[in-house]
Amino acid sequence: MKKLVIILILICLCSACGFKDIDRRFFVVAIGIDKSEKKDTKYRLTLKLAVPGNNIDMGTAKFELVTQDGNSITDCVRLLKSKVDKELDFGHSKIAIFGQSLLKENISETTDWLNRRRDIQLVSWLAAGSPSAEAVLGTEVAHERLPGNALLLSFGKTGVESGYIISEYLFDFYRKKKELGLDPIIPIIQASNKHYTINTSLVFDKERSKLALNMDETRLFNIMKGNLNKVEIATPYHDSKFFISVDNLRSKYRVYAPSNQRPYANIDVRMRGVIEETFTHLDANELADYEKAVEKTHSEAMSKLLEKLQKENLDPMGFGLNYRAHHFGKVEEEWHTWQALYPELEFHVNIQMKLEGIGVIK
Repeated sequence: MKKLVIILILICLCSACGFKDIDRRFFVVAIGIDKSEKKDTKYRLTLKLAVPGNNIDMGTAKFELVTQDGNSITDCVRLLKSKVDKELDFGHSKIAIFGQSLLKENISETTDWLNRRRDIQLVSWLAAGSPSAEAVLGTEVAHERLPGNALLLSFGKTGVESGYIISEYLFDFYRKKKELGLDPIIPIIQASNKHYTINTSLVFDKERSKLALNMDETRLFNIMKGNLNKVEIATPYHDSKFFISVDNLRSKYRVYAPSNQRPYANIDVRMRGVIEETFTHLDANELADYEKAVEKTHSEAMSKLLEKLQKENLDPMGFGLNYRAHHFGKVEEEWHTWQALYPELEFHVNIQMKLEGIGVIK
């Protein structure tokens, strides 16, 4: 009898709790935050809501977009609840996209909201949206099986593997904003004609975006950072060029600050691959010459990119963090010393290219 009473009490308590059935929830699969075009509001929040369907065939992914302007993200969410008939569930939000106009300002408030929400996963991806986050979330991809899944496959490397795509987690972005000697970098998603293009990136200081990297610069950064295993690279050779498919890549770097000498950073990159395409005749006996051409061309390009970042006082590679890891002392003293060293830092890029052949011609 006592057990029956306890069970009845538990049933009564559960009926009064905040749990809602799955059919009374809207699952938010992606979040977009833009700068509001209204004068009296700061943000425009866009939520991509998954609409359940009977199958998961290609092109059947259904979603609904809801938008709201407000002076805080919290206000936007509360006002959005008046536009839907189900509870908003952020537990499945795997990507947050910022409009590029918003990123030019301090985004500490928006990232703070994302990190404080207990139902938003810290392993969510972060990206910039062009022309806006709302435009990116509103893009209907013909082959998409689940709402928002196309972007998750791009960043998670479970689908496409591209040398032009930079992946950045929410927790890692937040860490880099606080870490001395390491600046955040996120990809730019361009939406047009019912598809996405992800091949450029944005570099931040500790508050806002400062520098946009083009396609080639983004690929070079990925190679130096060691973010990928496969990449395609082009190399000029005499009056023509050839293309290499790299299927093995390793990279490491170290900062040195010898006394009475100019500080320098060694960046060692090792690549192995085969020639995939060429616009001229190549001789299999001249692989050593082709390797030297690759090493010379890309070491110069990488040095130029690093000097460009140095000029803007940006450090997405993490040279400052590497310096601090090998020099011990008070944090403030280490940081001030590094800030004085970084403008004088020289970059020594050493590339070792191993070509396994010039492809197969029959």
